[in-house]
Amino acid sequence: MTGSFLIDDLIDQTAVWLTTGDLNPAILAANFQFISPFWKSSSRAEFIDKFENSADYKNKSLSKITKFDPIIKCTSRDSKYFSIIVQYFTDNGSSVYEALLGTVADGLLVELRSIYDLDATKRALGL
Repeated sequence: MTGSFLIDDLIDQTAVWLTTGDLNPAILAANFQFISPFWKSSSRAEFIDKFENSADYKNKSLSKITKFDPIIKCTSRDSKYFSIIVQYFTDNGSSVYEALLGTVADGLLVELRSIYDLDATKRALGL
């Protein structure tokens, strides 16, 4: 891993991954952890395998989402944490709110926690 990113860049690149499925692994620290009700907990390697090396996220989730609105980005005063709050709408007329909480250290993302109602998400995505 190389690089050190500004928190705004980490937020923007996380939002790109969330809304398009395009992941930049360079933003992830070696000790990165992802926690999600549906996708479970993942190390850096597992996260990259799930979201960069596989089309599962794009096929199971993104293909059924018609739009994200709003997308709200917030940063803690000390620039160690951020949140991205979204509402997305799906092709079956459902909508779901999701919050992503990120932890940053040395210019890299060390933890990303996704919070949402799992049952509502499964219904909205037809899973």
